[in-house]
Amino acid sequence: MLTNKVLVSAGSVRMEDVDVFLKGGGALDINSVRRKPKEWIPDMVWLNIVALSNMDAFRDIADSVFRNDGLWRQWYDQEAPEMAKVPDYEERLTKFERMCVVKAFREDRTLVAAADYIADGLGPRFVESVPLDMNGAWEESHPKCPLICLLSPGADPTKLIEELAKKKKMKVLGVSMGQGQEIIARRYMATATLEGQWVLLQNTHLGLAYLTEVEQFLVKAEELHEDFRLWITAEPHPQFPIGLLQM
Repeated sequence: MLTNKVLVSAGSVRMEDVDVFLKGGGALDINSVRRKPKEWIPDMVWLNIVALSNMDAFRDIADSVFRNDGLWRQWYDQEAPEMAKVPDYEERLTKFERMCVVKAFREDRTLVAAADYIADGLGPRFVESVPLDMNGAWEESHPKCPLICLLSPGADPTKLIEELAKKKKMKVLGVSMGQGQEIIARRYMATATLEGQWVLLQNTHLGLAYLTEVEQFLVKAEELHEDFRLWITAEPHPQFPIGLLQM
């Protein structure tokens, strides 16, 4: 969104085109648009194509799919279509337009195409991953400040936390949250806060109610062992307790 705002302000991208990118064919009805040419095209993809034709760069894309459905199917079936030549459009696509057509046909590859768009528009440093400095995070923490790690596909900080604990010669009491795991978590919290150990609550998006309890526990606790640390892993969730993020 930041890249869109910057490039819209610079006049490089039209706001109307950004709207098409964001909304796709979500507001269209498959029974009220032009009939799709082949059955291999999912209904949602065809609606996205119809919506995409509202952009000047893609006015004739529906006709192109009708004429060259074989080439489009080959592109659609690519493992990484964002890296392959787009039928009929390859020589005239901007990075933004490439991202739009990738999202229309293969929404699962949108983030990859978006990274290329952002790097081109704002610079490579805006998409380069920054190594997670667990030791630095630990040094800035304190017993009443939980260390919260957001999970993403293919990224789990558990091993890094365990390696850091080994270096610091700390014992980690870990539990993966879910139904009934609150009992174990409470026991670990009681033990670790007294003896100076680390607690690792994993996948807490599966036990958000308990996190509210944890927040209150930390707020009300008068004395915690100086070596105690609470590590939390969770997928992003709108009901994650804000208080834990502000401690």
